[in-house]
Amino acid sequence: MFEELRRKYAHFLIRRKYLRKSDEPIVFKTAISAAKNILVILPSLEADFSASLEVARYLQIHKKEITLLISELKHEAIGSNQDFKLLSYHPAQISWFFLPDKKLITRLTAKRFDAVIDLNRQEDTFSSCIANAVQSGMRVGFHKNRSNEYYNLLYESKQSEPAAAYSKFLEHLSMF
Repeated sequence: MFEELRRKYAHFLIRRKYLRKSDEPIVFKTAISAAKNILVILPSLEADFSASLEVARYLQIHKKEITLLISELKHEAIGSNQDFKLLSYHPAQISWFFLPDKKLITRLTAKRFDAVIDLNRQEDTFSSCIANAVQSGMRVGFHKNRSNEYYNLLYESKQSEPAAAYSKFLEHLSMF
C-alpha cells in the first residue's frame, strides 16, 4: 500500500521537475537514424538484461555513439571488449521514492543526447525519471503504466519472452 503511494508521489515529482513539453514538432521518420549520441537505459530485471544488449549492439553497428546506463552490480555482464561508454549508478543512489539522487541527476544533465532509449519493459519510476531528466529531443520506451506522458515514441510488446520482445523492438526502431 505504501509502495504505491510512494510511486504516485514520485510520478508527481517527475511531472513537476523534469517533464517538459516541446513546442517543436518531432520528425519520427529520421528520429533514430539521424541521432548520433544515444543513451540506452538497460533494464533492471536479470531476465531482460542480456537480451536487451542486442539493442545496444544493433545501434553500435549503425555507427551510433552509445552510452549505457547500468547498475554497478551488472558491470561484469557487459564485458570489457564492448565499445560502449558506461554511466553507472549504485543502488544506493535510488531514493526512497524510486527516484535518482541529485548527484546522479547532475551527472546526467551535464551530457546531451540526441535520443534516450529506455529498455525496461515493466514500470520503473527510476528509468522514467532519468529519461526525462536528460537533455534529449527523443525519448523511446516500452508501453507500460503511466508511460504515455514520459516518452515520445512507445512500443507495445505482446511477447513475454525477452529475446522475442527485444527483437520485435529492434524491428520497430529500424523504421525510424
